[in-house]
Amino acid sequence: MKAVQAGVHLHIAAEAGKSFEVCGAIWKPMRKHVDPRGWFAEIWRSDDPKMIHPKQISISMTRPGITKAFHFHRTQNDLFIPVAGTFRIVLLQIQAPYSCASIWWKEGLEGALFIPAGLAHGYRVEGSCDGKMIYCTSETYSPDDEGRLAWEQDVEGFPWGEKPFSGC
Repeated sequence: MKAVQAGVHLHIAAEAGKSFEVCGAIWKPMRKHVDPRGWFAEIWRSDDPKMIHPKQISISMTRPGITKAFHFHRTQNDLFIPVAGTFRIVLLQIQAPYSCASIWWKEGLEGALFIPAGLAHGYRVEGSCDGKMIYCTSETYSPDDEGRLAWEQDVEGFPWGEKPFSGC
């Protein structure tokens, strides 16, 4: 397999109340309803046309400094919901013109990232705390739907060492 070139690379910091679209993925912040007892936010609604209808919901815990990248799905859409820690979520177009983006997320910036089928993705847990992520997927897991790229050998020029934002 020929290595994918990382190409143009964008860094985006998730911010409270701000949505964005990058590489076909959509970040949607959660609207918090705050009162003296705490807060409440909706993660998913069946009437939101930009969300998936999940067939599987999972959660993972990843240790600091661990990279889980890259994979893509041929038909499955994903919804990433980071809930604890600090993440560098990476999106990678694997067909020319190659482009990639890092989304920097830290605890307290509740939101959800829609990742369409065909877009390679992964993440690294930054900082010193474990990262926890909830995944909602449009299909149940099938190894036949998944493609993989090893971040350390199949992707040339990806800048894992960059940390352009303070606090991440």
